[in-house]
Amino acid sequence: MKSPKPIFAIAPIAILLLPLGIYLADRATSTEEISRNVMVANVPVGGMVRADATLAVEAYENTLRTDTGVFTVNGQTFKLSPITVGLRADVATAIDEAFAARRDGGVFTNFRSWLSSFSTTEFIPLAIRFDNDAVDKQIDMWEAEAIPNPAFSGAVTVVEGVVLLEYPHPGQAIDRSTSSAAIAAEMSTLDKQGVVLDVIESVPVLTKANIDAAAEEIAGMIDASITMVSSQVGFRTTFRPEHLASAARADINDDGTELLTSFDAGRVLAILEPRRTEYEILPLDARFDIDLETDKFTIIPGRSGTLLDIDSLLIEMKTAALGSGNGPFPLLVGTQPTFTTEDAQAFTSLGPLAGFTTKHPARQSRVTNIQLMADEVNGAIVLPGDVWTINGHVGERTEAKGYVAAPAIINGEPYCCDHPANIGGGVSQFGTTLFNAVFFSCLEDAGHKPHSLYFSRYPMGREATLGVPAPDVAFRNDTDHPIVIATAYTDTSITVKMYGDNGGLTCTDVTHHPEDIVEFEEELVADEEGELEPGQREHLRSGIDGFFIKVDRLVTYPDGRVETDMNLVHRYRPLTEQYLVHPCEVTGEPLHCPVKLISVVNLTWADALAQLSDLGLFAAKNTGFVDDPAKHDIVLTQDPAPGDWVEDGSTIALTVGVYQE
Repeated sequence: MKSPKPIFAIAPIAILLLPLGIYLADRATSTEEISRNVMVANVPVGGMVRADATLAVEAYENTLRTDTGVFTVNGQTFKLSPITVGLRADVATAIDEAFAARRDGGVFTNFRSWLSSFSTTEFIPLAIRFDNDAVDKQIDMWEAEAIPNPAFSGAVTVVEGVVLLEYPHPGQAIDRSTSSAAIAAEMSTLDKQGVVLDVIESVPVLTKANIDAAAEEIAGMIDASITMVSSQVGFRTTFRPEHLASAARADINDDGTELLTSFDAGRVLAILEPRRTEYEILPLDARFDIDLETDKFTIIPGRSGTLLDIDSLLIEMKTAALGSGNGPFPLLVGTQPTFTTEDAQAFTSLGPLAGFTTKHPARQSRVTNIQLMADEVNGAIVLPGDVWTINGHVGERTEAKGYVAAPAIINGEPYCCDHPANIGGGVSQFGTTLFNAVFFSCLEDAGHKPHSLYFSRYPMGREATLGVPAPDVAFRNDTDHPIVIATAYTDTSITVKMYGDNGGLTCTDVTHHPEDIVEFEEELVADEEGELEPGQREHLRSGIDGFFIKVDRLVTYPDGRVETDMNLVHRYRPLTEQYLVHPCEVTGEPLHCPVKLISVVNLTWADALAQLSDLGLFAAKNTGFVDDPAKHDIVLTQDPAPGDWVEDGSTIALTVGVYQE
């Protein structure tokens, strides 16, 4: 029979390992929870997941933020809201520390902590923070209200150009060395007892000599004009004595040991504001000046934007005011240009791609608009991959920019000139010219819209109209190099030329014959002003045929391949030819037209009646006695008079002679 001693030897070890097993099992099932018996600022968070623990501690913080403190100064009691002094608790850090509690050692160290968690509580501090400036401001307010004889450090001010001095004197003050800490401690607990703040005798550090020195310095700062100059942007400004007096100030430093003179930043900025755009300038992109005849490029350097260095300016102003009266106007480097001088210098292979010219009569209002747009576009740079549009570059055409009223296509009809769209009218010719330069430069069309009507000054199917905000003319730079748009014009033409490097491509067009031609019709427009007589016409506009047109773009590659990469199709609608006519003829067939009255005087009644009847008129007979038998039955007068226009079917009053012996 075997001895049982080995079994009894293992039993004590198993009993010792049992708690460790329970610990490991406990920890395995609670990795997302804070250990038991952990508190954050008296808030039990043991066994909670992070979200619940955070909510519990935030609730405690909210309670603190609504718990008013009571403070006594010199016998007067004041209430203080925690919100006034910016009370905030660092909840996140406390929760992190709570999760680390009893888990920050090795297995056996944490095991011991786990064992102790059944009998002891681990407290995690909750850091409470305050706005120190708000606390200082609150103490200042209590001093002003509760202390009748406060200490005064002295002051120097300028009123209407006169320097005024106030000398320091001793008095009482709240003890700053103890009060801030006492306020923080009281507001950080829910067990508030009320706090009496210490009031002490206070003797200012500043002396009469300090005040006199500061006053003398301010007087020297405002007694004459100063001039500040920036050679960087060519800006020059003069601060007159009244400007300087309104901005001069003397401030006591934080520890009360010095009275510092300076100019106020806010006041100086207000003085400079009307001229701000003169010294704080936008960045300017580098650009190319191109001679369209020789295709020679000249780089016009770009520049960075500038910002006012107000801190340095205040220092330089004081130096100038106490010195020569002149000083620098310091600026900081602002936004960099999108296309720098270095960028421009990096592209040396740019050359002419293609250009296009359209003609127009001289001295028309729309020519002003075309040339103004050409000036705005000239030199535009389109970087590789970018989409460029006329509207995006030029913006809305307004009278403030110099654009004028000119004929435009509005709702499919030529119109001029009291519609808002007429301001800047006629620039579609520029859009067409640019589109064709894009077309023949082999660049990617990114959007255009032909006119609804065909105008002979434009190539059929290969033209574009413009409006705000649409239609627009857009293209994408699908090359690896910048594209530069150059423009030129004469009194009777506009030219757009594209420069870049498209890899040696050339483009031509195949314009097919017009199809499905719809001839224009005649349209009669009623003369509502009454200037035309029946039978007269006034030509208002010429008609335009409608038709369908197709245009292909052929691309020739350096290796000789030819491909079609663009198929343009468009239908132009017809436009009627208009004539102004009398309203009775607007249908094309005269209907109830007025009649120009002929003279029937001296005709017999029968003849007069017959002639009026031929004109569609009636007669009313009035008799008049005559003493000449030859006047018997003869029309003596008529009303209306000959030459008057009367409505069809009108009755004419005739006076007929009657002879009696």
